[in-house]
Amino acid sequence: MPPTEPVLHVMTRVEYRSMTTPHAIDPVITTMRMVARTVRLLFSRQDPDRARALAMELARSTSPCSGIDDPVRNWEPVLQLDRGLGRARRLQRLVNSPVWQGEHGSTRSGTTSTDSAADYLFATVMNLTHQMPLSDEALLFRLWYLAMRAVDPPENATRLFGELRLLPAHQQLAAGARMLSIVGTGALATTPSRPQQQPPHAVALPLPTQQVLDCRVDDH
Repeated sequence: MPPTEPVLHVMTRVEYRSMTTPHAIDPVITTMRMVARTVRLLFSRQDPDRARALAMELARSTSPCSGIDDPVRNWEPVLQLDRGLGRARRLQRLVNSPVWQGEHGSTRSGTTSTDSAADYLFATVMNLTHQMPLSDEALLFRLWYLAMRAVDPPENATRLFGELRLLPAHQQLAAGARMLSIVGTGALATTPSRPQQQPPHAVALPLPTQQVLDCRVDDH
């Protein structure tokens, strides 16, 4: 009688992921999803207080807070010197400080109403930049923030958003929401139409997806 062939075990998706995905990366993936959720909430303008609370918690939870003399030194040199990013640099140092990390509750020492959800979310993105590749939402938000705040933003930020600094806050957020919807539909290779009150030069040129979302500032 021929020997019976062993029964093949079909590995489930959960079993496969447990073997191929390091356990340490799961929280980072979850955090990146929370970043995407917060970006969408911020741009939607539906619940500003909730967006700020989520952004503050993300800034706290993503901070390495371990032997970093000055976290801003990890930024690209051009961003370290840009006069328009002074608030972002101050907040980056604050959220990475042990004193701020040791506080509990939604109100932390050194924070003011001028520290918006966008500021905390930018600190979060800069914390995550060296931990793992950023999601499309995080990359897009980074470009949006630089177009909104930097005196000399990278070229790809201005090509996507134009001079956001010249627009009121609600139009800045609307510009982010509009571009985020384009990312969501995979239509970045097409030329988007102009927002009604956007400056004429603030229209993204047709670019491949990777080029559009490239956050590097090598051109500077």
